Amino acid sequence: MNASATICLILFVFSITSSAQDRVPRFEDSDCAVQLPKDEKARCGYLVVPEIRRIKNRKTIRLPIVFLKSESDTPKPDPVLRTFGGPGASSMNLVRSRKYSPWLKDRDMIVFEQRGTRYAQPALDCPEVGASLNESLRKQLDAATTRKNELVAAKACYDRLTKQGIDPAAYNSAESAADIADLRRVLKLKKLNLWGLSYSSRLMLNVIRDHPEGIRSVVLESSLPPEVNYDEVGVDGIVYALNELFANCRAEAGCARAYPNLEDQFYAVVARLNKDPIAATVEGKTQSESYGIKLDGNDFVTWIVDHFLSADAAAIADVPKVVHTTFKGNLDIFKQYANAKPGSGGGLGMRYSVWCGEEFPFEDMRKIRAQSTVYPKLNGYEVMSLPDICSVWKVPAAKPIENRPVKSKIPTLIFTAEYDAYTPPVWGRTLASNMKNSFLFEVPWVGHGPAFSVPCVRDMVAEFYDDPGTAPDSACLDAVGKAKKFNTEN
Repeated sequence: MNASATICLILFVFSITSSAQDRVPRFEDSDCAVQLPKDEKARCGYLVVPEIRRIKNRKTIRLPIVFLKSESDTPKPDPVLRTFGGPGASSMNLVRSRKYSPWLKDRDMIVFEQRGTRYAQPALDCPEVGASLNESLRKQLDAATTRKNELVAAKACYDRLTKQGIDPAAYNSAESAADIADLRRVLKLKKLNLWGLSYSSRLMLNVIRDHPEGIRSVVLESSLPPEVNYDEVGVDGIVYALNELFANCRAEAGCARAYPNLEDQFYAVVARLNKDPIAATVEGKTQSESYGIKLDGNDFVTWIVDHFLSADAAAIADVPKVVHTTFKGNLDIFKQYANAKPGSGGGLGMRYSVWCGEEFPFEDMRKIRAQSTVYPKLNGYEVMSLPDICSVWKVPAAKPIENRPVKSKIPTLIFTAEYDAYTPPVWGRTLASNMKNSFLFEVPWVGHGPAFSVPCVRDMVAEFYDDPGTAPDSACLDAVGKAKKFNTEN
């Protein structure tokens, strides 16, 4: 071969290689974005996709993917894809979930990091907001000043991201759903099973609406349906969970006898602390890094509701006792909540982009404001503050379809939770009415994300993936409910 022919061949090979490297979407094998457990069988890489698909500027983003390999040498061809909620939470902690994933016996699992979250490139973190909120805590600023400073910090984050060439409008459920569809195609997977939790259940609804091809089955846990205007009803969910607690205590002989006035005691503590907040300490790594803050009645409400989020069902069993103890004047346990108050701002930019594009444009500010006054005993209590943030986080409103129910015939397993204050069971029931081939179960004695704390739920999921056309055996849920009772010991 002469020199000119050799050069032509080299250029031809280079052009093919360069074309493959530039092609999007594509998957690139690489080291794992996070450290895996020792001896974990996994394949890692990045899904490379356009930042905005409708704009042909070739700008791309990279999303970490981890494939946890099945225990079987001949796994079934349809893996399970899981991702977290938030919006804005990283999914990478799921790489440590093998012992909690019975479907891995014969089916691979894909851990999917959503665009804009912690290990994605880019990540839409807002440390400015975290620093602002923490500074407000340190200085014990009032709520109005804290909110004002938070808005300034959010705008600073938005300005920084846009100056870096990042378009916050690209980080939404529609684009993330398209990312999942692209991943299935580039991996040449004929079928895929989905699992969404909280916000990511909404993301999975986007997938089955916009990209139903190749979706074999779906699990939706603690779901946030798109037609729910969250900020308008957020406090309703808190009150629902609290009322469930009070009613169950009254219905259980031991709890009713030990705490006959539980509901009155709870709201008495809220009123007392809102009138006279207590001093508490945020513990730093050193004494000089520790600082004092104030905890009020609204903090007490959130602290009690956070017991429903615990992976330990015993935390729920302890709530009546905790409320009663606090009412009697022992505030030591509550003071520990101070350490949960500081934040980092991780994933907040992605959260803002989703909320300001898909929630706020469809909400009624009068209904949002009413949430803090409709329950006199919780006067001033709020669940979300993002409507204010949306005044500085400039993203366009999503299409109206993003606020409408999703209907599908894809086999779907839906889990709600008895004490879910953030996505109450009624939402799951509404969702099931639109999913014609669905099975709905309410998990007793747990709150948001029941699969974290109830092994029975995970077994039901594995059974469903094996046969999506048949309802999984739910006898274990009855056993869970019968085995639990409130702690009344001194």
